[in-house]
Amino acid sequence: MSFVVSHYISMNLKNYLTYQSLFQINSAYISPAEKLFLFAGAILVLLSIVMKIAGKLAPTPVDKKYRQKFFNLFLTIGLGELLWYLWRFENIRFFGTHFVALVVVLIGIIWFAAILVSFFRHYGTEKKNWEKQQLKLKYLQKVE
Repeated sequence: MSFVVSHYISMNLKNYLTYQSLFQINSAYISPAEKLFLFAGAILVLLSIVMKIAGKLAPTPVDKKYRQKFFNLFLTIGLGELLWYLWRFENIRFFGTHFVALVVVLIGIIWFAAILVSFFRHYGTEKKNWEKQQLKLKYLQKVE
């Protein structure tokens, strides 16, 4: 069963990774796979709005910092995908190709991974340092 599924996926990927699929625009119609980029872009823009609100409501500056990073990521990639769909809809030669859409997605994945790595490496220590600083400020104010 898994062989059949993996074979089906690999055959479909081969169809999408051909030169014609990546660099030619079919001006007759927009495929459902291309509409997926439109919906993904819209969802990412909505997520960026949620992250902006969450950043405003963040309890600490450390939380606000990482939420702002996710806001920037989601907004940039979401607008990039929406802009790509507009270019595809208008049949603009190079910018409307699947290659450009895949580059935007790849940039988003790499950027997301970099934020996650930074989050897992530094969040705990930054949060502890901020809490220590707040404790120190609390007691310094009492002494004065």
